[in-house]
Amino acid sequence: MIKRVLSALALFIAVTVFPVQASAAPGWALRSATGLSDTGATISQVGYGTAGWYPVELPSTVLAVLVKNNVYQDVYFGQNLKSVPDLTTQDWWYRGEFTAGTGQAFWLRFKGISYRAQIWLNGTQVDANAVGTLVRHEYNVTPLIRPGAANAIAIKVTPPAHDCKDLSICTVDWNPEAPDMNAGIWNTMSVDTTGAVALRDPYVRTTLSGGAADLNAYVDAVNATNAPVTTTITGTITKPGQSTLNLSQSVTLAAGERREVAFAPIHVTNPVLWWPYQFGSPELYHLALNAGTSDSAAIDFGIRQVTDYRTTVNGTSFAGYKINGRPILLRGGGYVWDLMQRWDTKTNAAHIAYVKGMGLNTIRLEGTLGNEELYDMADRAGILVMPGFVCCSAWENDSTWTAEQTQVAQQSLDSQLRSLRHHPSVFVWAYGSDQPPTAAHLTAYKNVAAGLHWQNPTLDNVATWSNADAGVKMDGPYVWEPPVLWWDTSRAGSAFGTTAEEGTESPPPLESLQRFLAPADLWPIGTAFNYHAGKPRSVFDNITPFTDGITRRYGTAASAADYSRKSELQNYENARAFFEAWSARQHVQSFGAIFWMLNNAWPSVHWNLYDYYLKPGGGYFGTRKATEPVHISYDYFTRAVHVVNSTLTDRPGLTATATVYNVPDLSVKHTASAPVAANANAGTQVMTLPAISGLSATYLIRLQLKDSSGAVVSSNLYWYSTTPDTLGNKSSWYRTTPKNYANLTGLNSLPQNTGVTAAVSRTSTGATITLANTSPTALAFFVRPEITAGDGGQEVVPVTYSDNYVTLWPGESTTITAAYDAADLGGRPPYLRLRGYNLPTTSIPVP
Repeated sequence: MIKRVLSALALFIAVTVFPVQASAAPGWALRSATGLSDTGATISQVGYGTAGWYPVELPSTVLAVLVKNNVYQDVYFGQNLKSVPDLTTQDWWYRGEFTAGTGQAFWLRFKGISYRAQIWLNGTQVDANAVGTLVRHEYNVTPLIRPGAANAIAIKVTPPAHDCKDLSICTVDWNPEAPDMNAGIWNTMSVDTTGAVALRDPYVRTTLSGGAADLNAYVDAVNATNAPVTTTITGTITKPGQSTLNLSQSVTLAAGERREVAFAPIHVTNPVLWWPYQFGSPELYHLALNAGTSDSAAIDFGIRQVTDYRTTVNGTSFAGYKINGRPILLRGGGYVWDLMQRWDTKTNAAHIAYVKGMGLNTIRLEGTLGNEELYDMADRAGILVMPGFVCCSAWENDSTWTAEQTQVAQQSLDSQLRSLRHHPSVFVWAYGSDQPPTAAHLTAYKNVAAGLHWQNPTLDNVATWSNADAGVKMDGPYVWEPPVLWWDTSRAGSAFGTTAEEGTESPPPLESLQRFLAPADLWPIGTAFNYHAGKPRSVFDNITPFTDGITRRYGTAASAADYSRKSELQNYENARAFFEAWSARQHVQSFGAIFWMLNNAWPSVHWNLYDYYLKPGGGYFGTRKATEPVHISYDYFTRAVHVVNSTLTDRPGLTATATVYNVPDLSVKHTASAPVAANANAGTQVMTLPAISGLSATYLIRLQLKDSSGAVVSSNLYWYSTTPDTLGNKSSWYRTTPKNYANLTGLNSLPQNTGVTAAVSRTSTGATITLANTSPTALAFFVRPEITAGDGGQEVVPVTYSDNYVTLWPGESTTITAAYDAADLGGRPPYLRLRGYNLPTTSIPVP
């Protein structure tokens, strides 16, 4: 069986199901190659001195190592990142020692080095040019290993070029580039031992037919010896409660040969299917393979089938997707990892929990590939993953590629598809983003996918403006727009077809702003604030459109706190309207929407549904409201009321009610009800609000959906104006400039409400919060309960709430649950902080 090299001095981490960060290991170190005359042959000798080198925890980029060792401090605060010099102008040495075990064959394996490397082991060069950030590299190093003794390795890394000129991981304009361009050993590496035959990249392709499934299993077998070898590879496919399925295949390999082994197809009746979580249970099977006692390999996989289809909307053909024959509206966000490519299990789990907490079902990875733990978690959670190559970089400048770049691109695709293909969460691959590859490169890409038995649909690219047949649009906007834009389907970027990305600036809540901006930089908005918008000297290096929206709609902000109070409202209403508009006409006019972005690579004021610190804010809770399983919503453009049923179960016998109130006196100006039969997996228009006379400049629209027993199924509140938002013509590729702004300043005249009471109690998973508005006349508007670490401390994160930013009419109450890990309180007692748009801030202990 396979053995892992795991000594006390192990330089490498074991190959496990997840790539997790290794523990520190003695002798594992980094330094600049500048000024070091020793060669790799010398540095890779056991006992070579590394005094003055920086200790390393793997995997880790160069910048992450230097930050960890306090060479550069607080690089995410203010403009401190500017003080870090360009780290790409020099090469970098990684070095370490490990004690090898015993075995017949030894394999040195890298899942990610950026951008190119020279690799030495025990004084011998293993590779003079291991190139490609997304390319996996593997070497049979049996002749070089000293079994049972100390071994040394040295890796000289050449960083990628700035401005995404190499086929590396690029963040384009999302944030400033990392000063090292994420150079170094950014993903896992290992030394494995096997017998004569090693097994690689197991995979099960699943095809549904009626109520049955056909399973085709594959694995690569590698002969580690210099002579032919014959072996029988056996395996099982298991799932608790199901019959065990057996596989067996004999194979003879020539010396050093690597060959794919295909097992006889297996027909399974009544399989247990993998479903996205909103449609069912994400059930997984387990494949285990053995080449005798030589090696073993295993994966989890799901039995499911993804098919795509095309529908023409507004003259353009768009792609829709079905899971196991059921059409699914893709609702998701664009994921990025930390600017220094750091990740850990807890952070990955938080991302998955937040996606589900918002009611989303899809994560897009635009070139942010390699975090395999995230794929595993998505499999188990029933979240879809949409991976592909990145835009606006060498990846899309393929008409000028060198021969090396062509090879790197194809090897990158091969490496990444091998990692992705067995994951049921992965439903598509995009060969390009803004631009499709050239015909020759696209053909080569598709040949790679076919050779790997890729079972999912693919997209040539995701921008119909560059490829009319792309099936997915990418028309923006990328800055703030009033909510009406998403509903006006005559507008570019509105809710029709399928979109790979569009979104807005999204300043985080005040407490998060205070974590990365000095008091003097918080207000007024200036250079340091805008430095955290997008890439410097790009069109996204400020948030002027968002601030204009606040000023013109909610009134000029008087302070950072006032700005944040209003920005949370604007984030909420915009994210909510975005997902409501895409949901209302699902499977008829709209088929999928990816919000740009899900999260941030560093503390940012641009593009997110929750911030870098994992603090959920207006965008998070607006999204959660819009995507509740059965939801009632308002169309800002036509004044229609829609009910969306995102489940696979019909909901007949419902009643929708719309009530319009003046502000601030809450006088009722209109009310109407309508019966609703909410069909499964569909949207239904149930009424249209008429023109109403006598409205205040700012007014409220309260929508409620109740079942036959009178229980509230969905409740939703809108604030709008007799002078609505209107749009001008699209002014650029990233913006449609508003023509007129809604007057929402009436919210500022809501009377202060001191009559909101709160009760809180601990539970095994967090806390239960009960809020009541005891005021006889005053509204409790946009109320935000938070569990904090200590009185006045930061909100405990990660945290998920059953609801938040709630509004209570006089005499109403609500109960909210909060789920968090008590360990994240840092030893401080939990408190409930309560605030609202017209409430004073209070804090009480959680008993």
